[in-house]
Amino acid sequence: MSIFNRIKTFASRSQEEQIVGYSIPELKSVFTEPLSHLTEPLADYPQVVSLEDVGVSAYYSAFLIGKEDAHKFSTLVESNFRFEAEKPFNDHPVERYSDIRENEHLIYFKSDGEFNSTTIRVVTNSVVFLNVIQDEKLAVPPPWIAFEGYNPSWWGSDMQGAQGYYNDNYFLPFFTQLSDSEKQAYYARFEATDEWIKSLELMHDDE
Repeated sequence: MSIFNRIKTFASRSQEEQIVGYSIPELKSVFTEPLSHLTEPLADYPQVVSLEDVGVSAYYSAFLIGKEDAHKFSTLVESNFRFEAEKPFNDHPVERYSDIRENEHLIYFKSDGEFNSTTIRVVTNSVVFLNVIQDEKLAVPPPWIAFEGYNPSWWGSDMQGAQGYYNDNYFLPFFTQLSDSEKQAYYARFEATDEWIKSLELMHDDE
């Protein structure tokens, strides 16, 4: 089950279910204004889902970035919001930010280690900030970093387990939205071997 399908099941669960370290009642107390709906569809990555089905006027997004981009994300948050509070959740600090003028809020935490990368989980009612994130095109670390030593010839679109989860939720939605020139820059940035480039191009052709 994808991370976004799991979020949608919260409506039938206890109100104490945690989303980014906050219960449903806690999120409702933060996001009190009617949710501004998207005037046009967002790009395929990072994926975004509305929490209105569980009574929260906000959007949820989870995405994978390289550790070097985690600082860039924090800078984007701090340039758009003011820090309000911090609380612990699963040994990670969950930070809450607000823009009081626009009555917009953002709650997020980051965790390192999964797929040798940084996972960012966000709840916000700011459509503007969601667009900012997508415009940045923060790169998903490629398979040869997420799964060090993995044989590129085994990489494909019908994988199971950790590889399938990573590919379906993070890598493929990111990779398929890149232009040809952006792909070349991506390969160069992450020092892709010829074998990996061939495998990814073949997979993309099959989509």
